[in-house]
Amino acid sequence: MRRCLEGRYKERSRSPPSNREGMTCGKNLSEMSRTWEPELHMLYASPLDQRMPQINIHGEVELLQESLRKANCHMNIYVGAATTKTFAQLLTLAQSGGSIILHLSVHVVTSEGDVGIVFENGFGGAHILYQKDLEDLLNDRQLNGLSFVFINGCCSESIAALLVEAGCNLVIATRGKVYDAAATVFTQQFYYALGSQVSVRSAFESAQQVLRVDPDAKVKASADMFVLFGQHAARSHTLIHRPPVDAVNRQCALQIENSEFCNAAAYLPPRVEDYIDRSSVLCDILRNFDASSGQPARRACVLSGPEGIGKTVTAIALAHFASSPGRLFSRNVVFVNLDGKPDLASVVQGISESLASRRPPLLSGSCKSQKDLLQALQHLDQTRGRHLLLLDDRSGAIRGSPQVRHLLSSMLETAKKMSLVICSREQLYEPLGHCKCVNLPLSALTEMQSAQLFLKRVHRPLRPCDLDQAAGGGRLTKTQDILRKLAAHPLLQQTAGNPGRVNAVCQRVTPQLRSLWDLCSWQRLEVRTMSFEETETCSLARRMSEDAMDSTLLTRKMSIDGAPLARMMSMDETPLARMMSVDEMQATEDGIDHF
Repeated sequence: MRRCLEGRYKERSRSPPSNREGMTCGKNLSEMSRTWEPELHMLYASPLDQRMPQINIHGEVELLQESLRKANCHMNIYVGAATTKTFAQLLTLAQSGGSIILHLSVHVVTSEGDVGIVFENGFGGAHILYQKDLEDLLNDRQLNGLSFVFINGCCSESIAALLVEAGCNLVIATRGKVYDAAATVFTQQFYYALGSQVSVRSAFESAQQVLRVDPDAKVKASADMFVLFGQHAARSHTLIHRPPVDAVNRQCALQIENSEFCNAAAYLPPRVEDYIDRSSVLCDILRNFDASSGQPARRACVLSGPEGIGKTVTAIALAHFASSPGRLFSRNVVFVNLDGKPDLASVVQGISESLASRRPPLLSGSCKSQKDLLQALQHLDQTRGRHLLLLDDRSGAIRGSPQVRHLLSSMLETAKKMSLVICSREQLYEPLGHCKCVNLPLSALTEMQSAQLFLKRVHRPLRPCDLDQAAGGGRLTKTQDILRKLAAHPLLQQTAGNPGRVNAVCQRVTPQLRSLWDLCSWQRLEVRTMSFEETETCSLARRMSEDAMDSTLLTRKMSIDGAPLARMMSMDETPLARMMSVDEMQATEDGIDHF
């Protein structure tokens, strides 16, 4: 569903009154019957909240840009995050005249009969502005410059009515829940038609007509969900068709062009498929960097956790979210992979290459020394806004090298507006210069999240015998409680909520696999073998220190059933786990099996 929280908020529907069709709010109709050359401002809000699906903001911006381009319509487009601050600034800008189209891409919620727009706060969380607060914000404003508003969100009719009462003559909204596919088709056709110099009403009707002939029944049924306030005035409103012009020279928090919006993610690693939401962790990180609450902002956070727990995936999600225009590190996130040698030279090279690879590049070339890197960061600090350096330390260089930590301390001292996020398997309690490192452990997935990830990554549909050993083949139906049963399955339990382990198991769920139960013994063997190796190694070390065993005795102790371990590890590529397996009962007696 499009921007709607099911089961949590009660829906409230209100149709546009018939007497609004000719509403001019005190303006002479002849003054409205003219063409105008507006600026298109897109305000978006897709907060880090697990109750709300993420809106594909990049896709929506590209959709607007492509629709206008195909219509050969050149219009200044500005993109920014929707907060109460930016919304109020836009309303103030509309009071000063001009001609502004507002495309508002948000969630709209209803709770106990009250309607609200979901905005974002300073660190990516949700901030709901309910009807009474909106009325206060719109009170006594003359929105002469707000020519047209498109609210792209479910159940937004009541919000549209407030805007009309405040003086906005033309508003498109929805009177119920609208599917994403329907919203996409409507938006694409509406802006294409509007850019082709037809009136607002004609563009609206053509978008509805395209929905009515769509082959998808759900999309077709959404045509009448879209409503237009001010239809009579909309008959005569069209856009001026002119060549591209430079941006209007006015100060506004939204003056970020769509080309820059698209480029913001071009230099970051691509988003990971089948990402399981870690919204609370991302909010915790950004909250430490936010100073709007009056508390001093931190400058260094460490995201820690064992191998496979999802640090890299979470860091990539953070980079894309925080770098979007209007957010905390708008267009200024640098992602650095540290997977080479764990030394100072490799870290300097990795950071400098990431800075130089951005478009536009933040460095003219590769830094050859620590001094070069610090000079480049000093220049960066003087020429750009706040920026975030995100270090994915797979090599362990930061935790293991005092020289690397000294470099990071010098970087924070040199670049006053720079913040750090370090992904590390271990926590870091040592300060970086004068900056405290805030440690945020990344917890394991819940059982239900593990099951969700599993269903997305397996290579065949689940069968009844996968969940019940006594069942047969065939396919499971969606009416069955698959997710709950899968979450309690021994195979999923053995992954302990580690996404890396879940993915490793999913690689073995192929069409050739008879049942998930066949993998349970494999998973136990893998973990049991690891425990056996670790226990035997510790036992040997203890015996070596106590008995001073000679090399002959050590060789004999490291053999199993008379076969040297080295030979067993190289025999015809036989898996080490199979060669080193021990009887389960005997292993338990020996204290080797840790299950």
